[in-house]
Amino acid sequence: MVKVRAVLAGLMLTTMVTFAVPTAPALAAPVAVHVAADVVAQQTTDPGPRINPDENSKANQEKTKNKIIVGVLAAVLAAIVLWGRSVRRKKRKASS
Repeated sequence: MVKVRAVLAGLMLTTMVTFAVPTAPALAAPVAVHVAADVVAQQTTDPGPRINPDENSKANQEKTKNKIIVGVLAAVLAAIVLWGRSVRRKKRKASS
């Protein structure tokens, strides 16, 4: 049983390391970009989106609500796992 656990732990570790190590960037030849001054139009207005504070606060409230829901679900699942382990431990002690 110990060997099985060691092998599984080793496989999990190698899988995690494989996906965690960033790959080397591909080396490509530099691309020369030529932009003519008369082709680019000058912007007369302020670029970028307009952020409405009311919409921003509503989005933050929704995000907070979603985080609370996920946190509660995680706590419930953790409680179910711990309860199941305690029941299984009690059954094991009773049978031996």
